[in-house]
Amino acid sequence: MKKNECNVIRDIMPLVLDRAASDESRELVEEHIRSCEECRKQYDAMKAELPEETRAEYEEEQKQFTEALKTVRKTKLKRRFRLISLAALICLIAALAGAFAYYTLFLRSSAQVDNSLYSLNMCKLADGHFVLTVDTGRINFSTDTHLTEVVADGKDILYLLLQAPPIHAAGLPEGSRSVKWAVMTGNDSEETVDEIRQGTPQDYIVIWKKGDPVPAASEEMERYYTLEKAFDRWVDSFRNDAGNISITVTGTENEFFAWQDRLEDARLAVPEWK
Repeated sequence: MKKNECNVIRDIMPLVLDRAASDESRELVEEHIRSCEECRKQYDAMKAELPEETRAEYEEEQKQFTEALKTVRKTKLKRRFRLISLAALICLIAALAGAFAYYTLFLRSSAQVDNSLYSLNMCKLADGHFVLTVDTGRINFSTDTHLTEVVADGKDILYLLLQAPPIHAAGLPEGSRSVKWAVMTGNDSEETVDEIRQGTPQDYIVIWKKGDPVPAASEEMERYYTLEKAFDRWVDSFRNDAGNISITVTGTENEFFAWQDRLEDARLAVPEWK
């Protein structure tokens, strides 16, 4: 194959030297003699046999051709680079758009969960905190809680809303939270909040209005929150100057898990959460 290629190039050489070959043929010869020493020697020998004036004209013309060839190659290289860059950019945009669509549709909790699928109940701790117990027994998919305070029509309104991704798989993951859980509000809620609602300003259920009686929390719930406060104080004792918590002292890991067990036992004993 190499020998046949050399024969073809040597047949074209006289046409190139006589300036009768096409630009494509001249480029083919230039490319070949860069890597083929034998053909380059023969080409130089044939060029040396040209009359001096003809050789000078050829050299000048060849110089111009070589410069033009470099320019063409640079242009092709730039065009190829632009095409590759454009293709890469399109792929990147498509990947980002796909990731954003997946996050928006399957991961981001932005769709309101129908109010009929869960309920809220209230009670009041001895220290004045309101506890909102959320019952999600009829929901079989993962949700996020949003608690927002809105001032409208001269009222200070607290909204509790459950949201889920627009497209969500049915069924809770194994080991997920229990169907009843709680959100605690400030201990000045009776003075500052006029209403507590389930849902959004456009779609809500009024849970409580200022002046409505609120049942007292059970002894078991009081005990749970007392333990939780004690646990928080214990954890804070390990907070360093940077505000980070590092429980690395020998024996504290076991104590940490013991706290977790006590809290879980206390939580399971609360009748409002059963």
